[in-house]
Amino acid sequence: MKRNRIIMLLVAIVLVAAAGVFAFLKFGPRPTVPLPPITETRKSISIGTLGKTEMFLHVTKAYDPAKIDYAKLDGEPSQNHFFKPEKDEGVLNRDYPAYDSKTFKFLALPTAAIPPQDHYMFVKDGGTLNPALSGSGYKAVDIIDTGHIKILPNLYTGYYDFAWVPIAVMTEYWSGRESMNQELWKSGNDYVIIGSSTDGDSSLMAPQELPDVKSLDGKSVGIMNVSFSTEAMLNKALGTVGLSTAAAGGTVKVEMGTPGFVMNDLMSGKLAAAFSWSVYTKALQKQFNYKELVKWQDLGYGTKLTNVVLVVRRDILKKHPDIVAKVVQLNSDASKQAIDAGDYAKPAAARYQQWNDTYIGDGRKISDLGAAFVDGEVNDAYLRATYDYMVVCGYFKIPYTYDELVDLAVGSGGGN
Repeated sequence: MKRNRIIMLLVAIVLVAAAGVFAFLKFGPRPTVPLPPITETRKSISIGTLGKTEMFLHVTKAYDPAKIDYAKLDGEPSQNHFFKPEKDEGVLNRDYPAYDSKTFKFLALPTAAIPPQDHYMFVKDGGTLNPALSGSGYKAVDIIDTGHIKILPNLYTGYYDFAWVPIAVMTEYWSGRESMNQELWKSGNDYVIIGSSTDGDSSLMAPQELPDVKSLDGKSVGIMNVSFSTEAMLNKALGTVGLSTAAAGGTVKVEMGTPGFVMNDLMSGKLAAAFSWSVYTKALQKQFNYKELVKWQDLGYGTKLTNVVLVVRRDILKKHPDIVAKVVQLNSDASKQAIDAGDYAKPAAARYQQWNDTYIGDGRKISDLGAAFVDGEVNDAYLRATYDYMVVCGYFKIPYTYDELVDLAVGSGGGN
């Protein structure tokens, strides 16, 4: 494949990632499914290097923190108003309803799948969570939503009481080196990881002419969105051939940016390889004969690579450990049910389809969602390795300890 050939890239926004708004690249003939207007450009702003990793900010409006409503963090469900962007990402605004002071709010992202645990805890036969909370005086609701411009600000302000979010979102949040709305960030340890949802991650994609990982020496690798956990995995893979990332003192440079940004640099040859989300991986393999230089299953942790984690606000964990323990146990139970029965996939896909048709309206058809990598227990070794790598590279604005960010002791599920 000639690296200098002209490639026509159609970039369109598809809101399915936890990590936020990203461009969905369609290569080759124009698809028959109508796509939203093109909104992403190459005008991402470089914030220079952090530990020798080049990071690019999303272009977004800055807000005055003094005018933003933050949660009290008093151990009770948040009562601050949700952060509403001036312009929503879809055809309809996704305004959150008002909730009373006894209702815990759970965020569930429709990324590769709505968390299977959400189906059992909130949907199937009325869900398991609210019956379990019936004697406590509290109840719970789930909020299905996506988008960096809404999800991250609502984490910064403490609006969500619990959330299932990608580990990449949490490492960005912990660090204080956000790719957007940095002005809203106050503290990175307000949310604590207490469980997991699914395993999996992105594979390292490269053109066929790149023979092996050793060939990345002196070259640059792309990572979609800010994901220090992915950079840690890259460093581990490089370590098998005596290399390391530049941030860890080695020769392999790293670039982090929006998916469209990274794909442009990969296809133009600026990047020798890139970690690619599944939808891009399929296009790269099918239409351009790219290969998986390293599969995520081979990055050192097998299939137990924590991808989506369950988090809770620290103040809630401190004040209501009994409620959090129930949540962790039900999350673990739901994971086992999803693995054993697999009956969440079609209803979850149908729910996702309804959400997409209502708010995004791009005409996409959502396929059934598989349960192959469902896992309610966190891979502690992977999280610790990610934390250690971030410490070595100086990625934390505040020097948190691991125990300030992860608590796997609560409940009888969740990794005990």
